Amino acid sequence: IIDEAIQVHGATGVSQWTPLARLYTSQRTLRLADGPDEVHHFVVARFEAGRYGDGP
Repeated sequence: IIDEAIQVHGATGVSQWTPLARLYTSQRTLRLADGPDEVHHFVVARFEAGRYGDGP
């Protein structure tokens, strides 16, 4: 949602006049701390494959 809000606001979205820049920075940090999306996709795929007997 924050990414979309920044797109809608354009350059103002990343300026210090709106809280969006701070929110984006916080959100992006959490996204990195949680791990890359590719890792999550791999873990979910492995779990689902294991449920159906095709996993390791």
